[in-house]
Amino acid sequence: MTKVIAGIDLGTTYSAIAVLDDTGNPEILPDIKNNKITPSAVYVSKDNKILVGNDAIQKISEEPARVVTEIKSKMRDECVYSTKTAQWIDKKFNEKNDDEFTPAQLSSKILEKLKNLKEDVEQVVITVPAMFAQRAREATLDAAKIADLSGYEGDAVELINEPTAAIFHYANLQKSPIIGKVMVFDLGGGTFDVTIADVNGKKVDVIHSEGNPNLGGKDFDRNLLEYMSETYEKDLGAKLKIDD
Repeated sequence: MTKVIAGIDLGTTYSAIAVLDDTGNPEILPDIKNNKITPSAVYVSKDNKILVGNDAIQKISEEPARVVTEIKSKMRDECVYSTKTAQWIDKKFNEKNDDEFTPAQLSSKILEKLKNLKEDVEQVVITVPAMFAQRAREATLDAAKIADLSGYEGDAVELINEPTAAIFHYANLQKSPIIGKVMVFDLGGGTFDVTIADVNGKKVDVIHSEGNPNLGGKDFDRNLLEYMSETYEKDLGAKLKIDD
């Protein structure tokens, strides 16, 4: 049996999993409803039953406190999400209560859902932001371990910077070879990342990777909402109620 290596994008807003097809090209795996991307959202019921992705998003109108989003942005912090108070709390893992979940625990549920889209996965490469702190990288590996993605011999889980992964992809396309210095920027839901590399065909030498963890799509959204709210109050003399 051929060894299956999967690539996972564990994103702030959406996540996805891909494998190589029979011709060696990457193919994003759809879920049972043919969705190729999964919202990075986790719902925790009162009896700790878990829903992930679109199923979790559908619970926001009913039980918003029990739906956790933007988990990736908390991976670098020592904190837990409380379904009782509907907020992130600074707290160590060994001090948490039953209704509190670490970022690694919540991320593991997303990884489990993605893992179940493909049988016999033996190795996983997870993309992470270029400026992911060491604590965040360790939390990502912890999430993979909780999701049972690292229960194999050797290096079963690898991490690679997101824009660097993009450069490797384009360098391996069957079209005309890329030669010269290449810059790839990744404007994601939570971060803005840039990698510069020297590419000669399939040979890639990464020169530098860097990014800003507070310049992603969610930050654009919040700034726009704040601007709208301030303008509304200035023009109409009333507060604009913005629902999360």
